[in-house]
Amino acid sequence: MNKKLFLPILLSMMSCVGTSYLGDRFNPTMHMDVYYASKDVKKDYKVIGHISSKVLLNEEVAKRKIVEKAKAVGADGVIIHGIEYTGGEDADSYYKAEAIQYNN
Repeated sequence: MNKKLFLPILLSMMSCVGTSYLGDRFNPTMHMDVYYASKDVKKDYKVIGHISSKVLLNEEVAKRKIVEKAKAVGADGVIIHGIEYTGGEDADSYYKAEAIQYNN
C-alpha cells in the first residue's frame, strides 16, 4: 500500500470506532464546556446521556471524540469522569463522561 495513503486511512478508520453514546438527542451545538468534576458545574443542569470513548492513540484524542459526540447530540457540556479499564488479556481503556444540558 502507498505510504502516503496508509496514515490518513488508518486515522479515518480509528475516528469511526470507539466512541459510544446512550441518551437523549437534541439539535447539535457548537459550544462545549468541559468539566472534570460535577461540583465544578456552576449552573443547574441535567444529565442527558453517557459517553464512552476508547483510548486508541492517546487521551487527548479520546477527549476530542467525547466533545465531538456531545456537540452532535446537543449537549451544552460534558463532565469527564476519567479512565476505566476493562479486564482480561485484551484490556482496553475508556474515557467515561456525562453529557449535560443546562436548565434555563
